[in-house]
Amino acid sequence: MFRWPHRRNNQRSELNPTPVDPFLISAVIPTKSNLEGLKATVETLWAIDADRIEIIVVDGGGCNATKSWLLENQHRIHHIRSAADGGVYPAMNYGKQCASGQWVWFAGAGDLPHAATWRAIFDEAEALDAKCALHVFGVELGDDREGGVPARYPARWDSSMQWRNTTHHQGMLYRRNLIQSRAFDPAYRVLADYALHLALWVEGIPVAVHGETWAHAASGGLSRAFRPSLYREEWRLKKNALTGWVKWIQPLWLTGKYLAKRISQR
Repeated sequence: MFRWPHRRNNQRSELNPTPVDPFLISAVIPTKSNLEGLKATVETLWAIDADRIEIIVVDGGGCNATKSWLLENQHRIHHIRSAADGGVYPAMNYGKQCASGQWVWFAGAGDLPHAATWRAIFDEAEALDAKCALHVFGVELGDDREGGVPARYPARWDSSMQWRNTTHHQGMLYRRNLIQSRAFDPAYRVLADYALHLALWVEGIPVAVHGETWAHAASGGLSRAFRPSLYREEWRLKKNALTGWVKWIQPLWLTGKYLAKRISQR
């Protein structure tokens, strides 16, 4: 295992009694044995704004090439942990607690920020409404996406979330104090982000919805392997978040959704 503590260049001192953190966005990147994807994500972030994006890499270990690359680039990555962990959601939980930016973004290795939208945010200081705890954007997927998966998930934060996982973490900016006060529940192996988003929607957290694309998601996401276990997990999380008839019709709805997905993949 190796770990570098977060480098803060703006610490409180006698000469700097009221420091202002320079990072607008903290990018948390959990990864395991996907060096090429990690390079693509990190290098795209560097190209957008190397000074105002805090990069946090949580590597699950097991790949010497990844460890070597992280060592070579430690001067440009603000926080690195490389060690065996409990999977993607424990890694995300660890990474968000390291964040010091105003907003936190989660990306898997190989997920790419949409440069034009990011640069517009950095160029316009008031682009992110400070009254909102979440900003929701669209997410695009490539031609190598799994069967039955749309080419784009538009930004949504509405009642559709009771029925489908319509909002994905690659298209979300979380206010740091919000996400650091919550957790992705690792009891949900595949859908912990959906569980958190649904709970926040039910709670009525203030959200801004944007039409622009925020990220391009790589293929191979856990939630895009449409096995029966995925739908059982979805029922478990919805039992905890929903109420009334919408809750109790879910077993029938999920059964139909699973069968429709199987047919569409033939």
